[in-house]
Amino acid sequence: MRPLSFNIFHYNIVATKKQVFWLFILSLVYIFLCLWYNFTMRICSVKLTNYRNYQDASVSLDTGITMLSGKNGQGKTNFVESIYFASTTKSPRTSDLSDLVLDGKDGARAEFEVERNFGKVNIQFVISKKGEKQFFINGNQVSKLSEVFGNLVVVYFCPQDLRVVSASPDVRRDFMDTDITQLSGSYYNLLVRYNKILMQRNKLLKFEKDRESLERQIEVWNEQLASTASLIIKTRKGFIEKLKEPTNEAIKFISSFKDELKMEYVGARGTTAQEIKEELLKSLKYNLDRDIELGYTSIGPHRDDIYFELNGKDARNFSSQGQQRSIILALKFAEMQILRDEIGESPVLILDDVFSELDPSRQKKLYEKMSEFQTIITGTNFKFRPESEYKKLNVTLGVIKERKA
Repeated sequence: MRPLSFNIFHYNIVATKKQVFWLFILSLVYIFLCLWYNFTMRICSVKLTNYRNYQDASVSLDTGITMLSGKNGQGKTNFVESIYFASTTKSPRTSDLSDLVLDGKDGARAEFEVERNFGKVNIQFVISKKGEKQFFINGNQVSKLSEVFGNLVVVYFCPQDLRVVSASPDVRRDFMDTDITQLSGSYYNLLVRYNKILMQRNKLLKFEKDRESLERQIEVWNEQLASTASLIIKTRKGFIEKLKEPTNEAIKFISSFKDELKMEYVGARGTTAQEIKEELLKSLKYNLDRDIELGYTSIGPHRDDIYFELNGKDARNFSSQGQQRSIILALKFAEMQILRDEIGESPVLILDDVFSELDPSRQKKLYEKMSEFQTIITGTNFKFRPESEYKKLNVTLGVIKERKA
């Protein structure tokens, strides 16, 4: 029997038709087991070297809840930031990665052992004092950052997230892009490509003074921009559609059925990538005079937004601070569900100093969801104690020690 040759995860596989058949059957069984048993992703251990204020720290984490306490400025947020960085390749706090390196050191290193439904994954990153980053998956350096995404998936909740409803649109775009990127490295590549094209178009708008030359050149950039942008917008719209129902169900759960939430993606019209592309091309042409005057591109996914409507009114202008906190809490619940459905296992939940920002009723609702995920909570003082088993850690000046629960 003539063998078949195909490629899986960069490995060349040679097998007979019979072997391929049984591989297919085993794959179906594996998928069934993932769905049936609802695997939970778990960080087994974290090792930090010269990261922020951690000179040398090694910590093992439990499957359930880990509570990390300590006074302000001791390193609680630094610790969970490193986990977020390993998942998303970026910091939620700074764009200058040299800030992540301990003062006086040449670079920072972090290592994470992650347990997945298919086995263990080792993730490492190195940051130089110049702010250059390198990632390694199972000991192999990645050539593209997109190869990092999906190895460790987290839902990160910090006090700054409570601004998502009231903040500027770029905060809401980042919320979408961060989640989608964790599910798709190709989406990250789209964002990188789009930003490069956008930069070239903006450069042309700003510096080309000959109108005829500009119009001739801009057509090329419009085509490239619209093609890439249409894929980004289509993906974002699909993400928001998936969020709608679980977010509304979550806010009903949080408010005891007092509130109802609707959300829509605000951007180019259209359902298919082709429809969105055609709409963008028309808008780019129509807005050319305005773009020339401004010196930059005024429409596209870099300007899009999410519209939240709470009980029939614009949530940005007609919701209380408490209601806005309910909205973001509902979004986090929905994130967890969507990510779990997409990857076949529960992501890691990180709650960074967020309990102090929530009233007791919202704390209780959030606690009820914790048991479904590996959860890492930071805070200065925990007034509640989980009913289930949990691990308690304390951090002082970058030194983490286990405490009795």
